[in-house]
Amino acid sequence: MTSSTPSAAVGIDEPALLAQQRGFARLRFSGPLEQAFQHYLHVKMAGRVVVVAASSILFMLLFMWLDHLYLPPEVARYTLSIRAVALLVVCFSIWYANRPGRVRPARAFAVSTLAYCCSGLMVVMVITVARLADVPVRVTHDGLYLVLLSGFFLLALPMRHAVIGSWVIVLSYLAAAQLSGSEPARVISDGVFLSNFALMGSLGAYIYEYMQRQGYVTEQLLEAARRRAERESQSKTHFLATASHDLRQPLHAMSLFIQHLQDQVLEGEARRTVERLTDSTQLLQAMLNSLLDISRLSVGMVRPQTRSFNLLPWLERLVASLETYARRRGIRLEIDCLPHLAVQSDPLLLERLLRNYLNNALIHAEASLVRIEVVQVDERLRIAVIDNGCGLADADQERIFEEFTQLRNPARTLDKGVGLGLSICRQILHLLAYPSGLWSRVGEGARFWFEAPVGEWQMEPQEPVSVVMPQLRGQVALIENDRVSREAMQALLSSWGCIVWAFASADEALAGLRTVAVDILLSDYRLEGELNGLELIRQLREHGYYAGPAALVTADTSEELTEAVRLADVQLLYKPVLPARLRRTVQQLLAQAPVHS
Repeated sequence: MTSSTPSAAVGIDEPALLAQQRGFARLRFSGPLEQAFQHYLHVKMAGRVVVVAASSILFMLLFMWLDHLYLPPEVARYTLSIRAVALLVVCFSIWYANRPGRVRPARAFAVSTLAYCCSGLMVVMVITVARLADVPVRVTHDGLYLVLLSGFFLLALPMRHAVIGSWVIVLSYLAAAQLSGSEPARVISDGVFLSNFALMGSLGAYIYEYMQRQGYVTEQLLEAARRRAERESQSKTHFLATASHDLRQPLHAMSLFIQHLQDQVLEGEARRTVERLTDSTQLLQAMLNSLLDISRLSVGMVRPQTRSFNLLPWLERLVASLETYARRRGIRLEIDCLPHLAVQSDPLLLERLLRNYLNNALIHAEASLVRIEVVQVDERLRIAVIDNGCGLADADQERIFEEFTQLRNPARTLDKGVGLGLSICRQILHLLAYPSGLWSRVGEGARFWFEAPVGEWQMEPQEPVSVVMPQLRGQVALIENDRVSREAMQALLSSWGCIVWAFASADEALAGLRTVAVDILLSDYRLEGELNGLELIRQLREHGYYAGPAALVTADTSEELTEAVRLADVQLLYKPVLPARLRRTVQQLLAQAPVHS
């Protein structure tokens, strides 16, 4: 007969498990938990089958040899027959009972208890036969102690089964001794010793099962807590994915509209107002990125994707993006890095790490000079961000890595951020497993450093620098379900010289691109209807409606989407897309587009 008894208390929630903590003094759980625990005991019993079988066979063979050696031949024949029958019963019960999933726990325990009693009765019969035959060797009840020990501790039987089996053996021995004509004093003496042994064994079995049940409930509570944490993590992951898209969407549209407005406003107070709008939007974007970064790192959503890349040009691009802000604050940015150094790392995580270090120095250090220093140490690169600012006291050097901590911003002004930059740095360093440290003294500046593996340097072509932005020429298919973002991107692309065919859904794009020939395609990832942006691009290519280059705009930074986009030969743009990044991508795609006749 098979069994479907559960291996864990999957259906028991945490409150029910907590209630069980006060209820197992009677060695009985309620409902499904008891069934699960019985299955748990059955599995543990089966785990000892090799030890139990080996010890049973060895001890039985040992006593058979002793019977043959010390008992008269006519008596030994009886005792050997009894032991042989008992050995067969024990071996069969061990094979039958120790099959979790095929035999119910209750039946397995009953069969094991029967084998236990059979072993004890076998010893009782051997003692009785030897005494009735009046053999010259003194036969005692000591062998029963071995049987009782195995029942209480070796077989791993539930307490009730072990106690019942042990008292059956003890009472059977006393009855056999009385019926065989043993002296009353001897019967009483043996009874006292065996009863005390059985009582102590019963108490030990009770304590052992009590602790087992206590440990089992604790184990199930931990498992329930783990499942709850997984559910919460999945919920957080879903929330972050949704929030990332929903929060970045209006910010994405704002950035595009502001850029479009900046292109139209050439001078005066209006231009200064637009510049302030740009700064505020970039600040909001940085704060949002920090909040989302700390959340994604906390729930384990980020996994490093390492590759080798040249370090100096990468650092120059990073510093160039911060140059305007640093110049406004009167801070000089410098790079001290040899030209032929490469690093093996995740470029996105490394950028976030260094950008946060640099922003911390630019905003909080009160410095006039911030320098990136790169020194090779064996097979690692020690990268340091150094400033000549106010420095940090010893007591503050650990506090600054705590979330939402700002030492010199008691008013919590937003232009100094939200206090997450260095906390994100610490989590990124932990994720990448990079050695790191901080040196600082009050009035002598600070040095934040970490070590990354050396990569393989590769020759890379020089990118031409264009001062004058040329007008773009080409037809662009734009698929965006959000009206505001669609209008913003359409206006910006049109101001750059592109002819834009805008579609609000995947169905509109499938219908419209049958008759319209475009050079490039830009699509949002999340679209109304059954298809997302990537699936839309695939269908357009499969049906022959479009075969040119394409880019996908999304706030989803998951590894799965990144890999799917790479395999589909589609460029990826993360929201909010900076106008400069968008223009550069459109220019690259137009250069790759086939020429239409």
